[in-house]
Amino acid sequence: MYDIAIIGGGPAGLSAAVTAAVRNKKVAVFEANGFSPRLQLAAHIHNYLGFEDISGADMMHKFLAQVRSYPVAIIEQKVMALQPMGDKFMLGTSGDVYEAAAVIIATGMAPAGTLPGEKELLGQGVSYCATCDGMLYRGKKVVVISAVPHALEEVEFLAGLCSEVILVPLYKLEAVPQASNITVVKTVPQAITRGEQGMEVQSKDGTMRSDGVFIFRVSNPVDTLMPGLQLQEQSIGVDAAMATNIAGIFAAGDCTGQPWQISRATGQGQVAALGAVSYLASKK
Repeated sequence: MYDIAIIGGGPAGLSAAVTAAVRNKKVAVFEANGFSPRLQLAAHIHNYLGFEDISGADMMHKFLAQVRSYPVAIIEQKVMALQPMGDKFMLGTSGDVYEAAAVIIATGMAPAGTLPGEKELLGQGVSYCATCDGMLYRGKKVVVISAVPHALEEVEFLAGLCSEVILVPLYKLEAVPQASNITVVKTVPQAITRGEQGMEVQSKDGTMRSDGVFIFRVSNPVDTLMPGLQLQEQSIGVDAAMATNIAGIFAAGDCTGQPWQISRATGQGQVAALGAVSYLASKK
């Protein structure tokens, strides 16, 4: 049980973690994608105050070192589900369940887009979590659309439950799946529909039929993370305190919209943490 759970370990999330820790809150940061890999690819950053010229990798190293100087739990797991549970929130990962009194979403930019039919069929044949929903497809056939290499463990887990797994990797597949019931299909998925015989994934090379479809991305669409979360276009809507429309849920950084700048993200992370601290004080 944490006072504040922060989903995302980029500049916004780490800034929020430091501020919340300074205020003596029990804090957890959930980060499963290598701490802002997009930022770490930057060779030179010239516009962050105090650093005339620094690489993105060095900047993230300094951010992380500062966070680790505080008693902040860094949990390198992806949050698959976020749900209200009385006066607190439940955060589900691929292997564990955590609780927090307040949550700050700092997941970065939303994915470029979803497949037609994906959101409409979420929970009705489409899933983002093998651990959560894999048992529903025991002995059945599933299609897995994966954009991240580290999700291969999830694919192997499904292979242990399902009769057949069709893996559609959206990246250069270097590791060969171990299970014999995994078939790799290199194609480009275009839409997901429900047909008379189950789920159908339409691709440029034809139709793949199955009982269920799993989709693994670096981050899921923000409005699928928390039911009822209000968006402004594709970004999370927040007020001046970085509070969302759901009491106890805050957001900061690129997931709240443009401009996508490091200084904006760190500033919003600080404001979101102070907002969360004030929210917790108001509940006492």
